[in-house]
Formats: sequence, structure tokens, C-alpha cells
Amino acid sequence: MIYSSNFLPCLAYMSSILKENVIFININEQYQKQSYHTRANIISPQKVDFINVNVKKSSNHTAIKDIKIDYSQNWHKIAWKTIENTYKKSSFFEYYDYLLEPIFSNKKDFLIDLNLLSLEKIFQILKIKPKISLEEYPFLEYQHEFLNFNAKNRLDLPENYISVPYYQIFGNTFEPNLSIIDLIFSKGPESLEILLKSSLN
Repeated sequence: MIYSSNFLPCLAYMSSILKENVIFININEQYQKQSYHTRANIISPQKVDFINVNVKKSSNHTAIKDIKIDYSQNWHKIAWKTIENTYKKSSFFEYYDYLLEPIFSNKKDFLIDLNLLSLEKIFQILKIKPKISLEEYPFLEYQHEFLNFNAKNRLDLPENYISVPYYQIFGNTFEPNLSIIDLIFSKGPESLEILLKSSLN
């Protein structure tokens, strides 16, 4: 399968890529607003919320490899502060915050580089070392091999994925398919096992 470049990916995305020997990411994909390209869902005291990467305005049909990040409104500081305020009392925040904070402080110029950094940090936490291959795939030729996840409906999930419930810091109802950081801060070393159990094949 061929994957999108996503920011702090959702659990369904992470569960899927763990099955790959090589993770092929399409950097020629057209950038989409309000998608997982720039959005990561987290849980808050009131509801499911999200953090978002601000990007510079670009013309229609711009490839994600050409999208530049906009730091003029300090989204990176706001996002990290939101994560701190949300998860600082979770079981494993203090064990992993120093690994994730550089995602927000390194100020990458391009979105593709930020998303790659976020994926590499997640792999470091999960203690896995898969190979990542950034490729430019023409849509018409490879359209049946792309695997996309719907940020506007996080419960729109692949048939081979099942949400494995785990304790979350807020609320009494389990919220499935949040960003991988929700699982990591909640379950720590058990995160990889939960991701593997989420795959039906």
C-alpha cells in the first residue's frame, strides 16, 4: 500500500503501517485542508479536540512536498502547550515528552519534513526501525494502491482495523482512533502490542 504523509498519525494508520516491510509515502499527493496532513486528534476534558499545523497559503493542487509551514502565529508553541496541559497527568507523559517536544521546537520549513520527523519520533518510542521510502506516485497509475484515512470522520475505518479500548485520561467513554500520542501517553510500553492487536490480519 501507499500512504499519505500524516502528522502524528491516527491509530488506524499506525496499525496499518506496522504490517509493512517498507513504508511507501506519497510526497506527490495533493495537499488537503483539514486532513490528517496537518491535524492530530487528541482528547480533552470536554470532548475530542485536535492540534493543527499552520501552513502557508498555496495554489490549488499543490503537492504536499511543496507545502511550507507558517510559524507567524506560533502554532507550534500553542500545540505543545495544549499537549502538555492535556496529558501531563497521564501515566507516561514524563517518559516521552522529551522525545516529542522537538517535533514542535525544530521549526521545519516543509510539512513533509515535519511529518517525517513526527513519524520517526513515534518509531523511536515504539522501539521499531521500519524503512520509510518517500516517493512521487502519479495518481492515475497508482490510484488503487493509495490508503487514506478520513480526518473529518475518524470513525471511518478500514475493514481490517478494530479499535482496542484502553484507559484514557478523560471521560468514561472510550474514544477510538485518536492520534498515536494519546495511546503512547496512556499505555507507554504496551502501545505497540495494542497496535498489533488492532489489526485483523
